[in-house]
This record gives sequence, C-alpha cells and structure tokens, in this order.
Amino acid sequence: MLTHPCSPAETATILDTFHRDGYAVIRNVLGADECAQLRALTDEIAARPSVQEASKGWFVVREPEKEDIAFAQLFIREPIYSLVQQILGPECRFCGQNVIRNKPGEAVSNWHVDDCNKLEHPLPPEVPRWPAGARLPLIWLSVQVPLTDILTLDDGPTEIVPGSHYSGRLPPVDNLEFEGRGVEPIFCHAGDIYLFNHQTWHRGRPNTGSKTRYLMQLQYARGDSLAFRCQVARPSPMMDKILAGADPRLVEVMTGPAKYV
Repeated sequence: MLTHPCSPAETATILDTFHRDGYAVIRNVLGADECAQLRALTDEIAARPSVQEASKGWFVVREPEKEDIAFAQLFIREPIYSLVQQILGPECRFCGQNVIRNKPGEAVSNWHVDDCNKLEHPLPPEVPRWPAGARLPLIWLSVQVPLTDILTLDDGPTEIVPGSHYSGRLPPVDNLEFEGRGVEPIFCHAGDIYLFNHQTWHRGRPNTGSKTRYLMQLQYARGDSLAFRCQVARPSPMMDKILAGADPRLVEVMTGPAKYV
C-alpha cells in the first residue's frame, strides 16, 4: 500500500504514459481493508433515502464526499494528490466524486468522451491529429479507483483506445482504432488506481460476471476561474460537518475558491 509521493523517476514515467496513452495505472495505492471499508460505506450511503432519491434508481452513487470523511480524505491521499498536481497544477481542486456500483448486466457501455461527448480540443477534417508528444492541456481529470478486482472481461473493465485523445474527434461508430491501436481493457486489482484523460475514447464494458463492480471516481479540476469544471464543494451544513477539524489542505482542495481570476 502506497501512502507517499512517487519518486521523481517514477513520476516522470507515469506522466509520460498518461500523456501518451491517455491513462496510467499505479498499483497498490489502497489496501484491501480500506477497499472493503469503502465498499461497505458505499452500500450504506446508497441505502439512505436522500441518496436513493437523488440517484433515481441509477447505479451511480453520487457525492459520497458529503456523507463520510473517508471519501473526502482521498483527495489529498498520496501518491494521488501529488500526481494530479503535476498534471493540473499545484492549485488543483475537487470537482466531483462518485462510485459506480454496477451489478451484472449494468454498465455505461456506449463509446464516448466525458461531459456529454464534448470535445475540448477538436480538429478540422484536414488536420489528421494533434502532434505526437504534445501534452494537451486538461481542464479536469479523473482518478479511477477500483474497489473490487477487475481482472477479466466479464468483470466489466474500462475499455479505452490508447492515444485517441490526440485525434481531436469523437469516437467513430465502428473501426475503433487510432493509429494502429485498438480497444484495450484496463485490468486492475482492488486498490490500484489509474489516472484517466476523459477525452480518450472509452466505455465501461458490460459487467457479465457474477459480482457487483465498484469503481470510485475522484475528479479534480484546474484551480483557476477559466476551468469551467472548477466547481468546488458548495458550503452546506453537511460539508461543514464533514470538514470540521480536517487537514487544512483538504479544506482548501474541497472548498477553496479559484486562485486566478
């Protein structure tokens, strides 16, 4: 289990992979007991009437950070926090959290990019792709945290077309391939994480196994007013209670205003 920042050499390798492929896996960040606790808390939160009403029967448990400090604390957990700072900048902020808890037969299985299939760096037809090796700026990103093992296709892994964030285009209807690389599943043990560029073509493969798949998403935005995704947790009695006496860094990440105007 990791609880400290990665070394400079490890960080450089992770960031190179992330910018090249659109994702990068880091192993053994959360321990088995911690994953079990977060699964149990997710189930408990999902059973609360207010959460059930908000979810409208969907299998995504939204805003768990408002329900238990264990979820909020992950936003400054190492090596997650320092890696995200390297990508989004030192003033990065919380912009969302959820747990996808899909039973067999459930999935977000359509190919897409996030935020309602909105391209952040579109290209005209005559330009084939963004330059190889360019580090395209990101307004926000997700850190995906499997809370159960996702080791086979039946487990419903995230599927991705590596490098497709360089295409400047939405996923095609067929022939899901970018420069010779086709669809690849992201297999992980519970407690691994992967940094994820939401502009890469992806989907959740349908869960055809026999167990529920738990995938937590930590979403961070650039900490400036130009980042439309920089919508920190709004002040409320619930958040005030959660953050009472918390690490000042956590309070800043969760509720701090944009630094640049």
